[in-house]
Amino acid sequence: MSWGADALGITEDTFQMVKAATAGITNTSAIYNITVEELVSLVPVDTPFFNSTPRRPAPRGARFSAWQVLLNVNSSQPDGGIPRDTAAPVINVENQWVYSPYAVIGSGGKVTWDALAEAEGTADALAVDTIQTINQQLITLEIHQLNAQSFALPVCPTPTLVPSTSGGTIATGTVYVKCAALSGLNWYRGNGLSAQGSGVASAEASVAVTGPDASVTANVTAVKGAAGYQWFVSSATGTELYYTTTYTNSVDITSVPTVAATIPALPGLFQAGQAGPAVPTTDQSYQTYWQNGLNASIMGDFSANPDDLQSGFQANLVTPGTGVSQGAYYSSLNGHPFTVSGAAILEIDDMNRTIYDNYNISTTRMLCGSKVINDISNAVLDNPQAITWLVPTDKDGRAHVVAGGHVATYLNKTVNGRPIELHLMPYLPPGQLIAVADEIPFPGANMVNPIEVETLYDFFRFDYGADRANGGPRFDFEVRTEQSFKNKAAPAMGILSNIGDLS
Repeated sequence: MSWGADALGITEDTFQMVKAATAGITNTSAIYNITVEELVSLVPVDTPFFNSTPRRPAPRGARFSAWQVLLNVNSSQPDGGIPRDTAAPVINVENQWVYSPYAVIGSGGKVTWDALAEAEGTADALAVDTIQTINQQLITLEIHQLNAQSFALPVCPTPTLVPSTSGGTIATGTVYVKCAALSGLNWYRGNGLSAQGSGVASAEASVAVTGPDASVTANVTAVKGAAGYQWFVSSATGTELYYTTTYTNSVDITSVPTVAATIPALPGLFQAGQAGPAVPTTDQSYQTYWQNGLNASIMGDFSANPDDLQSGFQANLVTPGTGVSQGAYYSSLNGHPFTVSGAAILEIDDMNRTIYDNYNISTTRMLCGSKVINDISNAVLDNPQAITWLVPTDKDGRAHVVAGGHVATYLNKTVNGRPIELHLMPYLPPGQLIAVADEIPFPGANMVNPIEVETLYDFFRFDYGADRANGGPRFDFEVRTEQSFKNKAAPAMGILSNIGDLS
């Protein structure tokens, strides 16, 4: 009797057959078990803007939240110096109705009964999916509160094309170009459904080039409120194919595509790595059922009829250039990097000074994506005039030199060096900076929270009843909220856009 045969409870003949049929235990014939100690998650959930925005329940049900604003008309007031025994002139007062639509934001989950059984002993599948659904709801709220808009972007202008005989592989002929602007939601979530949405494409531009090494530089006038731009290129009129997406309003075209190029891997860009879209002929830069997030609340115009609340979800903020400007600061760097002078960034100083000149305040924080916040640090720390070196004083200082540096606070020199904090936003497009005012110290300002969210219901879990027609036993649910994003101090804020890379 062979060793082990009796212990295994098999016959000698069977044992000998098994031994003859195997040639040792290898990687392909291994004997193993599966030990699952824990379920890990690699899903980042970083939502600083959502976390910093106060939320409160609405006092009653409504389709929109409305408030009245007394606008800044200080520069148009009559002079109060008058002769004796004469009536004083009546001051000017201009009020504006502002309202923000309530919008529904939700994320759904599904867990089958069989999945629950198979996960037994490892994890509670329903609890795991519920947490992941809440996580995605938080990310969606972060993206919407920064980037959503219920009105269209302005029409994208016709590109300006500058040819070159070098720098590319374009043959002698004519290059045709169209451009479409992307909203913030387009950048992170396409058109809100499944496609890479944008505004309507511009009119076609063309330029003759001399090959075989030709290239073309294309520019468009900045689209107010845009997060990026899609470019479409061809060597024949009306046949443009997707070329690339940029976060500034310019691009270097070095070749003519024969098929749609893949969407580049820019930070957070929707559908990166997939084939680019066709030239857009309908406007998908907005949805009427979206709220107006921070960007839109600053950039949007007041409608021509501000006291007409209209119907349904229609907001009184409209496409920039089609109504009455709120007067918020806006500047496009047109693909150029920040300009550093001494210990200052000129574009930021210009914004701070203009906001003070108009509203006598300083913004309190600047929201930046990872590219811009790094550019600010690199631009300042690379300038010898801006740096104070701190020499290590300990005896091992030379062995413990710390490399790298970060600018966490920017001093507003217009307001005696008041600090403005730099806040990193994972879902702010890479070419933008938004200056936010969290304090409005005016007499009678009546603003505890200049920015806040008002909810009709907040983080409500709704469970659907499963039906036989759409699958077996399961839990169908969603986590949703209906909310209005309120920015009561939008005219006192500012946006820098189309910020280019440091060379």
